[in-house]
Amino acid sequence: METTERYCLQIINITSNAKLLNSNNISAWFFNNGNFNHHPLGQPGGFEWPRGENKTARYSSGSLIGAIVNGDTLVTVCDYTSEYLPGYTDNNGMPNGNGNPDYRTYKMVNGINDSDRIDWPNTLLGNSDQGAPVYYDSSSMSHKPIDYANQTMFCSYTDSYTSSHTNNAGRTAPLKIDVKQINYSFNQPEDLKNIIYQEFRIINRSTNVWTNAYINLYTDDDIGDSQNDAEGVDTNLRMAFTYNFVNDDYVYGANPPAVGFAIMRAPLTYTGNYGDTVFYCEGKNKKIKVGYKEINLGSTAIYHDDSWQPRDYRESYNAIRGLKNDGTQYINPVTNQPTRLMYSGDPVTNTGWVCPSTGDMRFYQGFGPMTINPGDTQVIVIAQVIARGSSNLNSITKLREATVIAKQYYDNCFEDVKIGISNNSQIVPDDFYLSQNYPNPFNPNTVIRYSLIENRFVSLKVYDALGREVAVLVNKKLTAGKYEAEFDGSNFASGVYFYSLYVNENRVDTKRMLLVK
Repeated sequence: METTERYCLQIINITSNAKLLNSNNISAWFFNNGNFNHHPLGQPGGFEWPRGENKTARYSSGSLIGAIVNGDTLVTVCDYTSEYLPGYTDNNGMPNGNGNPDYRTYKMVNGINDSDRIDWPNTLLGNSDQGAPVYYDSSSMSHKPIDYANQTMFCSYTDSYTSSHTNNAGRTAPLKIDVKQINYSFNQPEDLKNIIYQEFRIINRSTNVWTNAYINLYTDDDIGDSQNDAEGVDTNLRMAFTYNFVNDDYVYGANPPAVGFAIMRAPLTYTGNYGDTVFYCEGKNKKIKVGYKEINLGSTAIYHDDSWQPRDYRESYNAIRGLKNDGTQYINPVTNQPTRLMYSGDPVTNTGWVCPSTGDMRFYQGFGPMTINPGDTQVIVIAQVIARGSSNLNSITKLREATVIAKQYYDNCFEDVKIGISNNSQIVPDDFYLSQNYPNPFNPNTVIRYSLIENRFVSLKVYDALGREVAVLVNKKLTAGKYEAEFDGSNFASGVYFYSLYVNENRVDTKRMLLVK
């Protein structure tokens, strides 16, 4: 790793907060500015595997997002350094939160009631308004933090600070991106001990449409010795991976491991077809989106050594689109056809286009083009997976097997994993939306708004602080659309009340309101 990169990582550590996710065989660093898998002091490797053996397989990881905005090419880069800072973008397009200790990396350990759990940043808990995941516990009639796994991390960051985009040819104006990131890992069963899951919620907080937008993952993998790696992409598994080019490594020895980024959920495109559904896992709950489908893996660009990497925003935008630095297309030497997916062959069977030589490798793996409107959110869920087989190539086979298992667990929302999570298992349609009442606090009247994407039987009920039903505001079949209901608290005592939206008799959301007389 270059000395300048080490220095940059030290500078990052001055303004960012990092914590280790280390519940299983992997110990990896995560920052609150989008960087992960690097050591806070720039030491070799921030992704240690196996944990405790001082052997590392990844040096630094992050993301790149690029788009055309009003005719300009804008790119936000997070690789060794980051153009993100902790915080968020307000409704006026201004950044806030950097330097505020509330905008840190939060880490919950299941069963431990420490300060990060107490301060878990969600207004439903009386804390910072960052949208960290919570659930409604019907037994206590209150919201609580969701333990996704044995360890669960959350942070929120934005690229809206112009100070993080230097004024030179290599940087652009901010896209005004807000990101909510969740990282989690399990210490059992055995199948999950070599996996880290990550969810990125990417929000367009500008007033501009992002056209030809690409969302891209970046990593500089060093499996032990950085100079003898190779890379590839498995398009069926949507996984870009790094492996040793030969069956020996200075650090790992014979039969070195392979490591990859596997896509659990890709960005979505709207189809309007109610038969198309995608769901995300919130702990063991399913969050469903109706009328959407995932888009295909769009690009991979792989670089040998520092001299190949993009040097400015134009070359970065080309890289995340799967193009050469000059914007021309790669040609698959096996098919002689243009492609945006480098090294899409199979190194195990030596078929198709495989990496022809070794070196210090980096890869870009992404999705696009997309149109992302102001206020829109795109979600990517990945699994970092590592595996070791009986040879360098057999490690790829084991990595693929582990990736299939990682996705099976995710697709089942970890239903069979016992970690003592107390959240109620339920299906939460993302397209049946319940708003916070307004005004709140109120006296004596308040309005509750909600929306439906499909025709459904709907109930809207109000409960007191003891969980007793005190009012039914709606109880009938409604067509798709936006609605509002008024609650009159004239005959009720001051205090906390809850209102719940039921769709086809299934509760989809509950919110809290305060009557003050």
